[in-house]
Amino acid sequence: MKLKYNPISFVLEKSDETTKLDLLEFLGLLHLSQAKELFLDLLKTQMADGGFPSRSNPKIAGIRETCRTSILLQRCGIPVDKLNIQAAVNFLLEHQRENGGWSENPELSIPKEIVGLSNETSVTWITADVISLLRKVGLGYEKACLRALSWLRECQCEDGGWFMFEGSGFEGSDPDSTARITFLMKEVYGENDAVYLKGKRLTEKSLDKVAEDAERGFYMGPNGEKRTNDIYHLTHLFLSPLVDTQERIESCCDLNDKRIKKIMRAIANTQCGDGGWRPFWSNESDPIYTVLALKLLTWTSTIKAEELKAYYRAH
Repeated sequence: MKLKYNPISFVLEKSDETTKLDLLEFLGLLHLSQAKELFLDLLKTQMADGGFPSRSNPKIAGIRETCRTSILLQRCGIPVDKLNIQAAVNFLLEHQRENGGWSENPELSIPKEIVGLSNETSVTWITADVISLLRKVGLGYEKACLRALSWLRECQCEDGGWFMFEGSGFEGSDPDSTARITFLMKEVYGENDAVYLKGKRLTEKSLDKVAEDAERGFYMGPNGEKRTNDIYHLTHLFLSPLVDTQERIESCCDLNDKRIKKIMRAIANTQCGDGGWRPFWSNESDPIYTVLALKLLTWTSTIKAEELKAYYRAH
């Protein structure tokens, strides 16, 4: 399958340094001078407390941004014992909550339109992100990581899923958080783990639903409104921006599954004319979700990386 429009020019022209670096790392182009400059520029944004600036308020470090930027820097080759990574990890550990989870930085004011975050109570998917980072830097068996894992396991709902955070205002489990945590449980405890298997059964049901939506071209929103398929809906069971890798896809996806193929075709078909992809909360294409779409399409062998590199060379 070939894409209708050039997505690389859109990302390079519309995204911030972090997203551009994420794209070049994914394409295997870290040897380029542009990538090296982006890498150094990203390091310079690290704040005195060890965190990285929040997207909603760049004057304050965000838990989400600190975690995900640190994972990106590691993928770009920075050693885990470098001061930058150590400072970021220390910042995160200082913000761990008493129950073992992580919320967003309490110093941040969270805009009302961002419904998946809390700065007052632990957030399941942020906690999963931090656990992934701690495991990558060799702290997977330390007390902080084990406490976080224990909290997540205690939070599993009767249906096998997870909520975003207590008091989120949404009924039942959140499919996005559930998929993220389910496969974290597989990575940590193995494919025979009871918590993983319970989560997987619910995630399989969610996958059935998204595949059905992919085929018919729309889905029903939480308030019963009909929505045209968008990139968030089609990808939320598979990847999170900056955090996930090709190994996650290989672990959680059977590439011969007809449901996966339907969803990948729908992703390709929802590409916007500017080359990007649009999530439901925006009227415009989003560079972050465009890179996520390209990763998913490439790692499922729907499109070829060489096609994307050719777009880069032509830019």
